[in-house]
Amino acid sequence: MLAATLTRGSRSGALAASKNLSLARSAVQKTATRSCGLVAAVDNVWSPSPSTTSSNAAILHDINVLRQTTSRIVHRGPDGQKLTRGSMSTGGYGKWAMGHQRLAIVDPNSRTADMPFRYDFHSSGKNMSGDSKVVNLAANGEIYNHKELYAELVNEHGWKIDRGSQSDCEVIGHAYACLGPEEAVKRLDGMFAFVVFEEGDEATGKAPRAFAARDPVGIKPLYYAKTADGCGYAFASELKSLVGHVDTSTVKQVPPGHYWTPETGLVCYYNPDWLRKDDFAPWEEGKAPSIDEVREGFNAAVSKRMMADVDYGFFLSGGVDSCIVSQVLMPRYRAETGDDRPIPAFTVGMENSPDVMAARAMVDALGGERHVDHRQRVFTPEEVFNLIPKIIFHMETYETELIRSAIPNWLLAERAGADVKMVLTGEGADELFAGYLYFMDAENPRQIQNELRRIYGMLGDINLHRTDRMTMAHALEARVPFLDTKFTEMAMSVDPALKIVDKEAVQTNSPGREKTYLRNMFEGPNENGHSIPRPVLWRAKAMQCEGVGEDWVSMLQRKVAAEVTDAEMDNAHITYPLNTPHTKEELYYRRIFEDHYAGMAHVVNAWEGGCRAGGAAWESDAYTRTGLNNVGVLSHSLQEPIAARGFSTSTNARRSFSSFARTGVSSGRRQFSSVSLAVDEAVQSATSCGFDEHEGWLTAGGDDRNLVKKETGTNKYHCAPRPIEDGQIFRGSCTCNVPTKRGYGASQVLFDKLKAASDLDEALQNVFDDQRKRIAETLDLPDGCEVIICPSGSDAEYLPIAIARVLQPETQTGRKIVNIVTQLREIGAGSAPSAAGKFFSDYAPLIGKVPDGLASLNGFHEDEVCEISIPARTPDGAVVDASAEASKLAEEALENGSYPIIHGVFGGKTGLIDAVMPGSTAGGEHSLGVVDACQGR
Repeated sequence: MLAATLTRGSRSGALAASKNLSLARSAVQKTATRSCGLVAAVDNVWSPSPSTTSSNAAILHDINVLRQTTSRIVHRGPDGQKLTRGSMSTGGYGKWAMGHQRLAIVDPNSRTADMPFRYDFHSSGKNMSGDSKVVNLAANGEIYNHKELYAELVNEHGWKIDRGSQSDCEVIGHAYACLGPEEAVKRLDGMFAFVVFEEGDEATGKAPRAFAARDPVGIKPLYYAKTADGCGYAFASELKSLVGHVDTSTVKQVPPGHYWTPETGLVCYYNPDWLRKDDFAPWEEGKAPSIDEVREGFNAAVSKRMMADVDYGFFLSGGVDSCIVSQVLMPRYRAETGDDRPIPAFTVGMENSPDVMAARAMVDALGGERHVDHRQRVFTPEEVFNLIPKIIFHMETYETELIRSAIPNWLLAERAGADVKMVLTGEGADELFAGYLYFMDAENPRQIQNELRRIYGMLGDINLHRTDRMTMAHALEARVPFLDTKFTEMAMSVDPALKIVDKEAVQTNSPGREKTYLRNMFEGPNENGHSIPRPVLWRAKAMQCEGVGEDWVSMLQRKVAAEVTDAEMDNAHITYPLNTPHTKEELYYRRIFEDHYAGMAHVVNAWEGGCRAGGAAWESDAYTRTGLNNVGVLSHSLQEPIAARGFSTSTNARRSFSSFARTGVSSGRRQFSSVSLAVDEAVQSATSCGFDEHEGWLTAGGDDRNLVKKETGTNKYHCAPRPIEDGQIFRGSCTCNVPTKRGYGASQVLFDKLKAASDLDEALQNVFDDQRKRIAETLDLPDGCEVIICPSGSDAEYLPIAIARVLQPETQTGRKIVNIVTQLREIGAGSAPSAAGKFFSDYAPLIGKVPDGLASLNGFHEDEVCEISIPARTPDGAVVDASAEASKLAEEALENGSYPIIHGVFGGKTGLIDAVMPGSTAGGEHSLGVVDACQGR
């Protein structure tokens, strides 16, 4: 017979953080009161040198230090703290210690499920070859196949030792003893990190063993290092529990799919063919799974992660990945739990952001509040900036792209953690189905496959690192069905030619865009008859830092850049020789990291080139180290238009058209810094011709007609960005004039003031507000008028389309706009293409160089907006009655169900004036009239 005793070591409630942590860190700790993690330490009894086998580390010898160190991660497990210590041999040689904070999700009310577990296996049976095993285990995570694995041990390997609890992690110890550690870790299906100390027996010569392992994907973290005196090892779920106990230069993380022993070091145990072999291509042999098989594989992955004895919910970002999780989860939740209460769903974002609006639409599609309890955390930028130090303390990284997303993720987890202990998330789909926008620049399917392998390998350092730290900071466990190992193998066996991204489809939010294979897979209804709304199903991929608000990243960058001096930036390569910060944003994050984790910068595995796309085999400007270049592609039709904000001259409505105007373009994220100026084409072009910085900025913000040409030192109209001498003559235009001496002096004063401003947006807004106010007063505009300032008359042609969308909502849902422009060749050359929503040059306001393949502003495509031009004169020079022609075209547009915009020109280049200045019928409900008075001055 075989028997085992599962004993319980000493327990204690969580106490205050270690005194070794700084006061700032202690303040952070007081706000974090819950979550699940481990701490462990052991003498290096395997060292061949007797002088290095016994450590004086306090964590091994002082129970209070062990308690304080474990309490540093109390946020990971508020449901219980347990501490155990012992010797690595029967003779008392070599010390070990373990601490654990428990977040109880499975078997939550059983104290026998508290870890660390101590198994005293006694055997004379075949499994243990007459040996006894004393195994001490601390683990973090969930083992989804714990019941199946234990049954396998009993039925196939003759294991006869009963389980002492229903904890899913207990099976790790049984498998370790029955199969051996190397084989046991391969049988675990779940997310986990664990440490085992197996005690030796001097009487029998049985040697002590230490074994640490991490799950195949890196969902759960595990770090290790040598103790400060070099005579022991320490392990922890988070770096903060190693501070003050270890030689920081030796800190490492156990990589995903690896185990560690003192004899072997790190060993990879998970290295499937799709990840290991460059020539992996089952699709070439007809062995690729069908789309139905892949779909069923994901359904199974979701069902597997519903294992819980507590209430849970799901993150609903409004992105296609989380929407797919919710669509699959909902019918299974009802069927498997029998619970008819609405399941909680959690969303974060700024009001009217792409994520928030898409998530609301998805909730409606799932049956609304009857089935989903939608709990939203809507935030403003101002309220979160002060959270950054606390977030970096918990994130334990300075990787910039990661921290940007972590900020809204913190708010989301905080909201969810107040209500539930576990959530399902959509993490990982992008790494399997080519979900990032830079994949549209890939040259062939093999590049896509290899790039997916590369970024999959970074999941444990990036996406999953953020997911674990932000959720566990609020005692919340996140489960990731897309990264189920069986499903992952299926997804990576799909022909990568099916994952090719079409650039045009990205611009039109249509099939062919990123993750089309995945979107097609879940285009139909679920078992409840609920489908993902089409605008959600085909919306652009948005990282969380982008989806919560298109302007969020640029606002964040300006705010943190103001906290870093130019002198700090100049000395960054000296202060931080490893992974030197390239921007003020990067330096700000790095400075906070070093305050908490000095000497551990080498542990952070940052993206090559400073961003996810930096290490790809192809060139792409979709992402840079400052973020997504064209945030306009993130906007979608579910976001509210600006309609109800009123066309008012009051300051309360000062940004009436801001979100619509940025639909197709990036904010440019300009800052008055040497770094950003260096990459601004307009400024660089001007300064290379001898103009100063101020004069260079006078040429920025418009289109290519403003750019200074190196050959001439002037722009397209032979104008330079400085006043001319008295008596000189120049040809000006509505777009490109030379500045007057008075205007030049005023702009210099303004430039100097803005350069010193901490918030460029706010400073510019005040300037524009003042200009709008003066224009409104000069023209004596009535209440209800909106003054909108544009770089040129051509850019102003975009505005009637935006106004039409507001006045007639049907134009947002399929009704076509017909934009009728009169006096062609008497007005600016850019007017006609602009009236169709197209770029009229390869250099556009705010975004600079227009990305290749981008022809129109997002939402202004041929099937939504068309332009009809009426020439001012016939070929023989006769004046055309443009007003009459425009009226006929407008009537035809109305008969065809379209919405007409009719232009009237009050003074062309040769003085022509249209006979009639058009009005708007029914207050703009049926048509919109526009008067072009640009040349009438």
